[in-house]
Amino acid sequence: MNGGKDWFRWLRDRGWTAGANRSFQQEAWVRSLIQEAKSQRQLSVPLQELTFIVVDLETTGFRPHHGDEIIAIGAVKVEKGKVVPDKRFHTLVRPQGKIPDVVVRLTGITEDAVKSAPSLANALQSWLEFTGSNILVAYGAGLDASFLKAGLKKTWGASLQHRFLDVWLLARWLHPSLPDHSLERLLHRYGIALQGRHTADGDAWMTAQLWEKMLNDFQDHHLENLGQLYAALNQSR
Repeated sequence: MNGGKDWFRWLRDRGWTAGANRSFQQEAWVRSLIQEAKSQRQLSVPLQELTFIVVDLETTGFRPHHGDEIIAIGAVKVEKGKVVPDKRFHTLVRPQGKIPDVVVRLTGITEDAVKSAPSLANALQSWLEFTGSNILVAYGAGLDASFLKAGLKKTWGASLQHRFLDVWLLARWLHPSLPDHSLERLLHRYGIALQGRHTADGDAWMTAQLWEKMLNDFQDHHLENLGQLYAALNQSR
């Protein structure tokens, strides 16, 4: 199954109902489906034929296991090596705690803005519907992965099994001579306009454009699939 629609059509055929109140059966469904996401078949499929979901989060801090929370999720689909402009996802998330002033100043997300936002459980359910079983991509993926894993465990009792690629790590491999590999530096390197920085929607959109260009660079390095990409990264360590 290539994307969210196919995945959730498959689910509905098996009795899942979108928007239903969370139940034991629905939680079991989420856990079992996420476990199917990391397919071995993905390793041999050409990179240009894979579908990627570029994701970015805004959070109240950096430690999901010490009370910091997700307050926004942004995602963009990249199919057949190209960003798909009309396949974007964004939601604010209603946290249980307060949003620190420094985060409000950085992201523009206020307490009033999230009052009527979905709960974390509902936001993650919607994000999973958009994401399906596709491969995840993020800049500094470790932080995003840690919050998604913690959130899924807390709300659905599930673990994140999707493959997760880190743009920062791959950019370091592609461009070892750059003085740094900040998102701003990489956007400038590829001629991508800076817009919506420090918003989940904006950062996901810019990172998706960056990923599209990096996919072309992988081809120039004769890296045709994930297996070859993983092997090249492993040899460079």
